[in-house]
Amino acid sequence: MKLPSLQQLYYGFRNVIKRFPLQFIFAVAATICWCYYIHISDYRYHSEPNEKLEGHLIKAIAILNLALTLLLALDLISERNQYLPIKKWMLRVGGILICAILYFSLDPANYSADLYRIFLFAFAFHLLVAFAPFIGHAKMNGFWQFNKALFLRFLTSALYSAVLYAGLAIALVAINGLFNADIRWQTYMTLFAIISAGFNTTFFLAGIPTDYKLLEEDQSYPRGLKIFTQFVLIPLVTIYLAILLIYELKIAVQWQLPKGLVSSLILGYSVFGILSLLLVYPVKETAGNNWIKLFSRFFYVMLIPLVVLLLLAVWKRVGHYGITESRYILTALALWLAGITIYFLFSKKQNIKVIPISLCITSLLATYGPQSAFSVSKFSQLSRLKRIMSSTKKEDIKERPAVIRYLVYTHGLKTLQSFTKKDLSKIEQKIDTSDTYRYSMKEKKVDTALAIFKVRDERKYDEGVNIKLQNDENQVLNVKGYDYLIPINQYPNENLIRLNGADLKIERSNLNVSLSINNQPSLHIDFKALFDQAVKAYQKGELKAIDKKQAYLYPAKLMTVSKNINGYQYTIVLTTLESTYYDDNRDDYFWNETTTYLLIKKL
Repeated sequence: MKLPSLQQLYYGFRNVIKRFPLQFIFAVAATICWCYYIHISDYRYHSEPNEKLEGHLIKAIAILNLALTLLLALDLISERNQYLPIKKWMLRVGGILICAILYFSLDPANYSADLYRIFLFAFAFHLLVAFAPFIGHAKMNGFWQFNKALFLRFLTSALYSAVLYAGLAIALVAINGLFNADIRWQTYMTLFAIISAGFNTTFFLAGIPTDYKLLEEDQSYPRGLKIFTQFVLIPLVTIYLAILLIYELKIAVQWQLPKGLVSSLILGYSVFGILSLLLVYPVKETAGNNWIKLFSRFFYVMLIPLVVLLLLAVWKRVGHYGITESRYILTALALWLAGITIYFLFSKKQNIKVIPISLCITSLLATYGPQSAFSVSKFSQLSRLKRIMSSTKKEDIKERPAVIRYLVYTHGLKTLQSFTKKDLSKIEQKIDTSDTYRYSMKEKKVDTALAIFKVRDERKYDEGVNIKLQNDENQVLNVKGYDYLIPINQYPNENLIRLNGADLKIERSNLNVSLSINNQPSLHIDFKALFDQAVKAYQKGELKAIDKKQAYLYPAKLMTVSKNINGYQYTIVLTTLESTYYDDNRDDYFWNETTTYLLIKKL
């Protein structure tokens, strides 16, 4: 790979500004927004964070990315079809208007649905760039060569950007270490933003092909690409296939529904397989490459049972929990895979442009409209909520808060308007203007919905009741008559002590404290058992309160254990034991703080 000279970089930069002026402006604007976001984040712990401003900056970065890719696709269409400047600018203005509408209509900071929409639009617009110059042009070689050039340019841009960032970051580390410059993490993040959003984007744009006729005539094929496909991608596809076939056999034998993880494996198999076929597409007709045709047919034949398995995995989740955006997308991908499989198995044309075009259309259809992921998901979950709100089954009652939380987080509080006569739009607007923190705003909306529908959130964190037990005879430790006092650390540890010829080992854990003498277990106090016994007394109202801070006197005999061994009396005394009692009886975790001593006296 030949490194570009400074002159080449300069000409490339100048050509980008001339060829893609708006895209360059969007890249610079996104870089500025990102750097400013990093800057205001620096004061998060020094002043009240302005989350609304941060939300606008994040949204601006996302929309600028959409604008860059959409206008890049439109400019490529204009170039290929040699549109007049006025028509070219009309397309550009149309693209800018679309992105402006998206900016003012989307609110990803408050609604998860809009976050999904941004990802879907970004995916669709990136796919649009791949085939935009070849709309209405049937030749496949130019399409493949164009995307090969984009793919290699993307890898080159990523490599150059990574090396540049690493070099400059190491230089900053050196300056910081040698000159005590106090360079903070914000500087490194700003540098990363400038290189990844500014330099990387500009460098990539400079390498986009311009001569489409030359692409049609180009018959070159990188040998390394074939080696990479044949010895890396295809073996990976084979491994995925073997795992999936064995799992499918297991399902058939045990006659059980598939697990959710199988969806990821099938999609991984599909992605690697389709990518492998696309990378070797130009050489499939050349001599000695009959294995490509064989692999192509074998790949799509094996997709048939896997698509069925994928649909079963989705149906298992949808049948019980209804449709959500992620399950909708998974279902759409499964149906798309089924369509692609049928096309490449039975079509004689084998038009590879079908892959990005169909994926792009599928993504756009999922963004807005009655068929979109959000309309279908909202309808499904509202129907589910209506059913479980009228149900008296225990499992349905437990599911109510989760469905309400999903609808509020994803679609907003007003989505639940059909369930109440209260004006939820006004309530939501009031909450939005009363709090600057996004998380607390969302939680207030959820709490409001739960209160309106009189639904108890079983998943709500149980803060519990803090109880502090104090030894009723040793609130202040009485050491009269003892010869030695050894404090026992409240944190888990192990102490080895040699005293008067005896080896003492004190072991402290979260659950207990124990003493071994000459490797023989001698004394033991179980904190968990002691506290559980105290909780029962607390529930019955039998504990004597010391103050209003949940401190209680507890019998000394229950907080003390003593034993005479070889002419010595060993006593472990707890003066305090503090922990938290939970209504849901959590047995998997026991937190405590203790004040514990080992007392020793010679008999």
